[in-house]
Amino acid sequence: MKLLSKIVRKAKNALRGDTKPAQKKKQKLKKLHPSIVTKYDLELYNRMKAIEAEFLMPHSFAKFKNYWLPENLVKSSRNVLSFGVHRDVGFEQAMCDINPSLNIHCYDPTPDTVEMFKSEFPHKDKITYHNKAYANFQSGHENKKLKFYYDAERPQDCFSLLPVPSFKKLAHIEVDTVNLETSLQDVDGEVDIIKADIEGVWFDFCREVLDMNLKFKAFAIEFEIKLIDNEKSMRQYRDILSEFKSKGYQLFLNRHRNKTLSEAIIIPKDQPL
Repeated sequence: MKLLSKIVRKAKNALRGDTKPAQKKKQKLKKLHPSIVTKYDLELYNRMKAIEAEFLMPHSFAKFKNYWLPENLVKSSRNVLSFGVHRDVGFEQAMCDINPSLNIHCYDPTPDTVEMFKSEFPHKDKITYHNKAYANFQSGHENKKLKFYYDAERPQDCFSLLPVPSFKKLAHIEVDTVNLETSLQDVDGEVDIIKADIEGVWFDFCREVLDMNLKFKAFAIEFEIKLIDNEKSMRQYRDILSEFKSKGYQLFLNRHRNKTLSEAIIIPKDQPL
């Protein structure tokens, strides 16, 4: 009877993918990143990293918290547009450490960011805060309110204009929005450094940069793939990098990430490094 029960238990575990080899495989994948737990997850990760390796070059830039830029580029810059700070302005503060003349504008409507800007912190006088999310609307529609989604079980984590399926308990707030073209008015139409960590709407942002043929010294962007439509996002990731490269931009890997996202530093070909 015990032998029969053991056989039945093993059969049930096999159907659930709970055999010892399967468990070891899952544990190995989770060491890479907790979100990579299936064969498809790993395939998606590997495909993205292959594109990353094809287009993004290594660098020896200076570190500014979570981003790397040429030090002389930062020292010679004036205007910065930073989209998606989420209670962390370490990047902006680190740049101010070597260039206190920076004029920085930050855009992020997450509630904890609103609270952060009520407090005092180093270089706050160099930063103008805008309680708005980025959205690629035509000029004149940028103040339209949109739903800004989050996981009610983990409100300290990311917010997105996309209703991300991985949010276990989907909730939202309504926020004002701004597009890139309108935000340029905050810096009199001239920007040196752009940073965008905007949880899934990177394609719209890059599309606006390219379509405007915007002049800048450096553009730091995070590409998240595993949010809504993985296959579409993968195609867009390759297409965007390919278009920047075809237009002569230098593409650098900001840092390696053990998850299905990628960080790039994009610099015009005529910009001294």
